[in-house]
Amino acid sequence: MVINGRLRWKLLIGLIAAIAFDTMLQIVWKTAVVDTPEVNLSVSASFAAFFANPLFIGVIAIMTLQFFNWLMVLGEADLSYAKPIASLSFASVPIMSVLLLHENFDAVEVAGVICVIAGVFFISQTKPLTSETKLTSRPEAS
Repeated sequence: MVINGRLRWKLLIGLIAAIAFDTMLQIVWKTAVVDTPEVNLSVSASFAAFFANPLFIGVIAIMTLQFFNWLMVLGEADLSYAKPIASLSFASVPIMSVLLLHENFDAVEVAGVICVIAGVFFISQTKPLTSETKLTSRPEAS
């Protein structure tokens, strides 16, 4: 898992991808919802409108990529390590919302983003995997 005290490239790339996929997903989803006209439609017409919008198809595609990436990440690290690192998207989403969607960002949100980044920094100082033997040796059924 850790080579010379450093993360494996596969895990590092997977964690960066997890943050990027979640950030993209939230931005594309928000854009798709804003672009959808408010019309009271039947359920079947709503589904047709949903699948007609390419942004919603993009949301599904990003969710699929996110799912398979997350499977790989969890195979490389403990959930208690990986999930807090992936929560950097709680910092990247507001930043990208300001840059791409021109949303407002106040001092309280800045403080929140700083707290998230600080928390992730502290968690990143721990070992990504509790024990190699815990993953490789599984208890046998009796």
